[in-house]
Amino acid sequence: MSQCNITRRRLLKTALVGAATVPAAGLLAACGSAPTPTPAPAKPAEAAKPAAPAAPAGPKLSGDIEFWSRETFDNGARQPLVEARLKAFDAKYGTNSRAQFMVFADSVNKTQAALAAGTPPDLGQQGPDVALRFGAAGDLLELDDVYKEMASSYLPLQKEAFVNWNGKAYSVPWHLETRVLFYHKDLLEKAGVKPPTTWQEWTDAAKALTKGDDQYGYIFNPEGGFPGQIFIPLGTSAGGNVLDKDGKVQSNTPEFEAALQFMVDQYNAKVMPAALPTLKQNDTNQLFLQKKAAMYIQSGALVQTIKASQPELMNTLGAVQIPVRKAGDISRSFLGGFQLFVFAKGKNTAGAKELLKWLLDPVWYEDYVKRTNGSALPATKAVAASDFYSKDPILSTIMKQIETGVRYGGPLYGNAPFLGEAEGKGLFSQPVMDAITGKRSVKEALAFMDLEIKKLAKQA
Repeated sequence: MSQCNITRRRLLKTALVGAATVPAAGLLAACGSAPTPTPAPAKPAEAAKPAAPAAPAGPKLSGDIEFWSRETFDNGARQPLVEARLKAFDAKYGTNSRAQFMVFADSVNKTQAALAAGTPPDLGQQGPDVALRFGAAGDLLELDDVYKEMASSYLPLQKEAFVNWNGKAYSVPWHLETRVLFYHKDLLEKAGVKPPTTWQEWTDAAKALTKGDDQYGYIFNPEGGFPGQIFIPLGTSAGGNVLDKDGKVQSNTPEFEAALQFMVDQYNAKVMPAALPTLKQNDTNQLFLQKKAAMYIQSGALVQTIKASQPELMNTLGAVQIPVRKAGDISRSFLGGFQLFVFAKGKNTAGAKELLKWLLDPVWYEDYVKRTNGSALPATKAVAASDFYSKDPILSTIMKQIETGVRYGGPLYGNAPFLGEAEGKGLFSQPVMDAITGKRSVKEALAFMDLEIKKLAKQA
């Protein structure tokens, strides 16, 4: 494969897109220490001397450290936590750390310009696709030592190709996100239906829960890359893989055709608003919060929204893993989140590397992700096993879904740099929207997606 030969010019021309994918663990000791020799008895005069002061722990750091962060979610609620953490780092090491918080488009454009000018920041945070593209282009510092120290503390994820490139780690997960099927328990009980576990049960439940324009059985967010992040995992759950084990594109298959047809059939069954293709995420959120929609695919960010605006809804909120085509299939959902990485040409790579580790400290990290109420999910075994997640019926369902979450390349391959470009061009979502609006047939929409992805793969 030739994905690693991406040119800087080509990278700058491409709009990078990443999910929102994510997370990291506390650092573990890399190896055991050697046995300590038994000291000789001290002479009386020596024993009376005061002990020499201990050398300060940790590396010697100095200078400015620039961190470009994507922690703009929850109306900026996370930003003071990050800033406080940076101040604590500076107090220990005598550095001067600054964080710039940017939304996706601004962060990508600004980073591209900084890379072109040779003045990137020191530490960065992006989704897996963006991080992978930077790593493949040679813009990031290798982090094999950091990753190997913490690898055993991570949850087992479905293919970690989004962390590594050509056998080298260029980014580490910070926090994760995935999607489940949320539902209003009282609405399902009133309709006499159970939470669905298969596609057929899903359709039957949605029909039973639909009451004309007063109540829709099911809804999803049609904005941006979200439709593709439902469609591709459904096809993967049915047995398809966008990439085979060698990284070759193979998305025009019966499994993905079945998944796309299923989504079209749901829309045509009138279990969701006819105006769905024109809605935004805020619209679909409100429909669910107002109980105008009984079931809704969303991430843990929905839990944060409900707790902040309508906490009483938590009493009747339920969640189930994404239904499968047939009993026995593996439930799949999109694995998103965020990565941390160090820019190879940053002015203070040593400081950035230590700051990255500082943001992965086990105690602080656990407190940080818990404060998001599910909007950001832990990538570590220890935090995921805590009562906060394991004993909460909603959060435990989301964490169970993460175990089989997938990137676009599926469980065989994981990810490739050109898949981020494909998402940026809307190639995974376009088939869904084209097919449900009648612009293309299911077969035509799938063939178009497959052809366009293969073009990107060939150019990479």
